[in-house]
Amino acid sequence: MTLFRPARPRLRVGGAGMALVLAIAFALPGGARGQSSPVTDVSGSRAYEHVLALAQRIGPHVAGTPQDRTSGAYIADQLTRDGYAVEWQPFPFPYFAVHAVSLAVRPGSPLALHPRAMLYSPPTPAGGITADLVDVGLGRPEDLRGVAVAGKIALIKRGQLRFHEKVQNAAAAGAVAAVIYNSEPRDFGGVVGQGTKIPVVSLSGAEGEQLLALVRAGTVGVVLDVQTTNEERTTWNIIGTKPGSPGERRVLVVGAHRDTVEGAPGANDNTSGVAVALEVAHVLRQVPLTLTVRFVFFGAEEEGLYGSEYYVHHMGSDPVAGMVNLDMEGVGERLELATFRGTDSLVKSAARVANRLGIRVTVARSEGSDHVNFEAVGVPVVFLFRPDDPDYDTPKDTADRVDPKLMEVSARLATAVVLDVAAAGR
Repeated sequence: MTLFRPARPRLRVGGAGMALVLAIAFALPGGARGQSSPVTDVSGSRAYEHVLALAQRIGPHVAGTPQDRTSGAYIADQLTRDGYAVEWQPFPFPYFAVHAVSLAVRPGSPLALHPRAMLYSPPTPAGGITADLVDVGLGRPEDLRGVAVAGKIALIKRGQLRFHEKVQNAAAAGAVAAVIYNSEPRDFGGVVGQGTKIPVVSLSGAEGEQLLALVRAGTVGVVLDVQTTNEERTTWNIIGTKPGSPGERRVLVVGAHRDTVEGAPGANDNTSGVAVALEVAHVLRQVPLTLTVRFVFFGAEEEGLYGSEYYVHHMGSDPVAGMVNLDMEGVGERLELATFRGTDSLVKSAARVANRLGIRVTVARSEGSDHVNFEAVGVPVVFLFRPDDPDYDTPKDTADRVDPKLMEVSARLATAVVLDVAAAGR
């Protein structure tokens, strides 16, 4: 496939070209002579209706479950109503489900613990694992050196290494399971990856520090029970396509992942991103654009970015001019524009657009979402997200927390970025 960021051609200013110039002009504050524009047509309350439908009425929709298909059908129906050609792109992925998880200090300790099985953790034997805890710091090789880990459960602090590296190090030293606790008081979840050999759970920093204090005071025996399912299943990327000018092969992708984690309604992560993408698609449905725009709602992001990985390796030879990634748009005042390790050309363009619209943004580097897979094949990206949500990926991620006004700001900016790139033929 040919993936590149082409040089920006000169704008045509006659006929349809003039309409494109005016469309961009109307995207700026005040438009032209007070006329309506796609940017001013954006509605946060209309986007919020999608949040209610997906997060509240359907609820958690984990990839590979019946609710996953129901949520996909809702998105496909909205795109079809707006006149988009819709494709269901199936792909296999490693499905993971948690049936039971518990961690108890024995014998009869009053300490109440609330572990979460980390994604792709294998199960314990029926009845769990009974073993002593051992403190192995951050789980680095130097932390494990000289520590009697064999046959014990490793207590590991979050930080510096990826989760799977910590667990691999502990397993290589003979640990039979691992407990990773947060570096700050709150709860968290994470991915340890396929092929993990020992059961792994996460704990809040507060509970982890309590366990650490007990371990440092003497021998601490625990019973860890983790019952999980790991198997291959099928899910889908839902793709709505808006063709560009005749003969123009370049494509702009607007993406948002549509799946949630188990037990989380996912109102902010990432129904808010889905809602913003659907609103952008709605206001642009009749706007002529030079580039083809594909609105892609990725499956199985939470399981390890599988949907976007599949998409970038099956998107054909048409060159991709950029990717706008929408994830967590409804909670937290701070709006960030980010890339991870690739070119920041699209981030800079988006920042200039935000400045023209009077939208305050910060620029950062960030991974952990679908833009990473586009960067890996050389596509310029901009990741729009609001990082300040302490309750994402938890049962507290409900529709009442999502602010339609914040989604409206994100949708206005995303719409203007699409116009800037796809209308101008950047």
